[in-house]
Amino acid sequence: MAKKIICESCGTVFPFEKAKDFTVCPVCNASFDDEENETSSIHDDELSFGDDIELSENDSFDEDKIDFWWYSIREPGEIWKGITFEDGNVSINCAKCGHFAGSAPYPIARTKDCLLIDPRFTIKCGHCGNELKNHIFSKRPADWVDPRKRDMWVKDYKNIPKCPICSSTKIHKISMTNKAASALVFGVLSAGHVSKTYKCDTCGAKF
Repeated sequence: MAKKIICESCGTVFPFEKAKDFTVCPVCNASFDDEENETSSIHDDELSFGDDIELSENDSFDEDKIDFWWYSIREPGEIWKGITFEDGNVSINCAKCGHFAGSAPYPIARTKDCLLIDPRFTIKCGHCGNELKNHIFSKRPADWVDPRKRDMWVKDYKNIPKCPICSSTKIHKISMTNKAASALVFGVLSAGHVSKTYKCDTCGAKF
């Protein structure tokens, strides 16, 4: 598997072969400590929870097979807003639709970015119906966008008046003064103008 070097200061990831001779990070100029890099900054892509952890046939580190992401872990005994989480838990998102999916039990094993949840645990996304098969949860992607905000934007966009010709939202309402002036100057020839409500600022269409 390919190896990587990760800058402890800015978090930038470099291919090992290209960065193995770096003494400082080319992004933030932080010094690379050779001894530290050998132990903590070089990571194999191969993931494992250890030889004593047995995985089921559906458990996989493959991102394409991840059913749910985790984004927050509450440690056993942690107190939050007056609530004590005796056994701890994990807050999760559906990896298929991105929506919040509630919580899962505290992991029985973990790596830096992946958690293994009790195989007896079951859950189904209330938004898209995605069912848990793979009990390995990977960390939620950094570029994740709350689908509630995305859906709200889509809904709002659908309600915005748009030009029927070019779909541009850059339109303006034709004023009554403009219509009256056009009728006064052009008479019956202005019928095609005064009967319209909007004009597109992009293609000039009136509708």
